Amino acid sequence: ILLMPLTVHAQNVIDERLSSLIKDLQSHDRNVRSEAAESLGELGDRTAVQPLIQALKDPDEEVRSEAAKALGELKDKAAVQPLIEALSDTDGKVRATAADALRWLRDKAAVPPLIIALKDPEAWVRSEAAKALEELRDKAAVAPLIQVLKDRDGEVRRWAARALGVLGDRKAVPPLIEVLGNTNFRVRSEVAKALGELGDRAAVAPLIASLNDANGTVRFAIAEA
Repeated sequence: ILLMPLTVHAQNVIDERLSSLIKDLQSHDRNVRSEAAESLGELGDRTAVQPLIQALKDPDEEVRSEAAKALGELKDKAAVQPLIEALSDTDGKVRATAADALRWLRDKAAVPPLIIALKDPEAWVRSEAAKALEELRDKAAVAPLIQVLKDRDGEVRRWAARALGVLGDRKAVPPLIEVLGNTNFRVRSEVAKALGELGDRAAVAPLIASLNDANGTVRFAIAEA
């Protein structure tokens, strides 16, 4: 009973903080708006979802990015469609953050737009799209991810390989074997892990042949496969 007034007081403080942060999203100062969006994600109260959705239309890209990040942290399904729309934002950081947020929301409605995002001009966005598709575990992403194994950016290829291993479709085995000799050791390592997860006998001989890889990380990944 003695603790009840303290609990009520603490809740009132939280509510006042929440209300203040939501109000700050309308500030004329972009830094204040950005910090408010970040803090609302950390606070974890879903009362902030609709104000943050509105903040996805803010004229400042940093505010939009922080709003997208916060919506991913809050994990409210009401944010799925607005975040999908944010994948078409003019700013690459906002698009990448929206893709990452959709990864945490785990809604299959995001699969088709994330597949489109695999062709984004920014490598960061393509990587985040591949990570999100790995999390969503939808086989519709297998063929597009196979195509991404030829991406010009090594990190994008690496995340595509990892996603293909998690998705578990063995038609990814031949394309993965093809890139087992990639010049990027991180890609080779992730490909070896993916082939191990897929467990197809067709990969055994190519993996054995790669045991003399010059990179120790790759050799370890092959041995684990």
